[in-house]
Amino acid sequence: MPRKKPPPRIVARRSRDNPNRRLSAGVPAIAARTELAERVRYGAYSKHKYNPTAYKLAPYAGRDAERTYCDEHAKFGKNDSDRIPLLLKRGVMLGLWSDCQDEDLPPLLWTIDESGWIFELRVTNADQSQFHGYPVLPGDAFARHVLIRAREVAFATNEFPLDQDPNVQAAIAAAEAFYR
Repeated sequence: MPRKKPPPRIVARRSRDNPNRRLSAGVPAIAARTELAERVRYGAYSKHKYNPTAYKLAPYAGRDAERTYCDEHAKFGKNDSDRIPLLLKRGVMLGLWSDCQDEDLPPLLWTIDESGWIFELRVTNADQSQFHGYPVLPGDAFARHVLIRAREVAFATNEFPLDQDPNVQAAIAAAEAFYR
């Protein structure tokens, strides 16, 4: 009996091939950054948790060839959850978001942790301005674009409120060493 050929493999489009994965053309105005920073929220998503049940999430059942895990790759665990609002605000205030499409909410945001990890965040629920995030792996060339924009904003006079986030420059320096 001849062997059957298996069905063709479905290859998920990798996020680094995503045409929307670009920073906005210019640094958004401080007023726009401040307004967005007040609105953005985080919602955990099991797709990017190595152990989703530890977060009281159902295991992810979908297919995806490229998954990165906050708790496994970046070692960003449940105890780090209280830092998420600051990280969201940091990324927004650094102007690390993609161009807005049809809505006033960008589909992608990025932020930089003091550990040196860059996190990419995608819209989970646009009506609630909710995002979920995952680490950008060290071999990802897009990290360079995030770091260039972050340095441009964080080290410019009157572009970033250092009194609200005194660790931002140290986080950028740690990321520059990490993504070298």
